[in-house]
Parts: sequence; structure tokens; C-alpha cells
Amino acid sequence: MTARNESELGADERIWEEVRDRLMGHPDIDVTDVEIEVEEAEVTLAGRVESREAKWLAEEVVRAVPGVQDVHNRLKVARW
Repeated sequence: MTARNESELGADERIWEEVRDRLMGHPDIDVTDVEIEVEEAEVTLAGRVESREAKWLAEEVVRAVPGVQDVHNRLKVARW
């Protein structure tokens, strides 16, 4: 692993932690079934949320995290 790759990994880990904290702390988003992946500052959200509003709100929350370059929103709306 090169020094550049190590620093990118550290940045991705920091982004992952910030994304997780913000999503978990948001009162209108249940992230119980949400997976977060970060690679080269691109965040992928996968799993299920309760509504379309929660899906788009999660994306907005992630886009506001410093360092995030792009968001891939693969969240599905749960159908009970």
C-alpha cells in the first residue's frame, strides 16, 4: 500500500464514521437496516428505510458531510 492509499483509507474511515454518526443521530431516519460503504470519498448507501422521504433525507445528510465527493443511494423503501 502506498502512502497515498493509506491516507485515502484514513480519509474514507473518517467519512464513514461521520456519515454513520449523522445518520444515527437524525431523528427522522431509522438506519437499522442501512449499510454504509466509502471508497475514495464516494459513499454508497444500501439497505432499507421506511419511506421515500427517509431515503432522500439520508442522501441529503450524507452529501453535507465534509469530504464526500459523491453519493450512491441504493436504499430501498420497505414495504410492510
